[in-house]
Amino acid sequence: MRYVTERMEDLIAGLVTAAIGAFIIFEASHYKLGTLRNMGPGYFPIILGGVMLVLAVFMVATARRGPVPQPMGMDRLRGTLFVTAGFLAFAFTVEAAGLLVSVFLVVFLSALGNRNTSAVTAAALAVATAVVLTLIFREKQNHQNEAY
Repeated sequence: MRYVTERMEDLIAGLVTAAIGAFIIFEASHYKLGTLRNMGPGYFPIILGGVMLVLAVFMVATARRGPVPQPMGMDRLRGTLFVTAGFLAFAFTVEAAGLLVSVFLVVFLSALGNRNTSAVTAAALAVATAVVLTLIFREKQNHQNEAY
């Protein structure tokens, strides 16, 4: 039991990575796989899920001893809450408000998770990221989501 508690963070990270990889493979298995020359929509996600499973095995196998995890303090809780709020804001606004607003919200809220980042810095980072991503996805890739 001591072996597990000393390596808890690495083991949890490996198991979560494996679960996400398995979920990706499961979901992608419903799509046409195709061939290497003519890839279907399920090809890349299955490869990605497989890579995640391999990385998860390495994460668990190479777990190192570390300090016993401490209870979550306010600094860690702040980051967790702001990043979660950023993901939720993106999920709820990407179709209704468009890519520009959604990317701005996710970057702005996630940046505020770091207590050393000011609101002005977070806003500048969010504006720059939103504009660049909107230009890339909207103009260069003919992305299907509306920019704004």
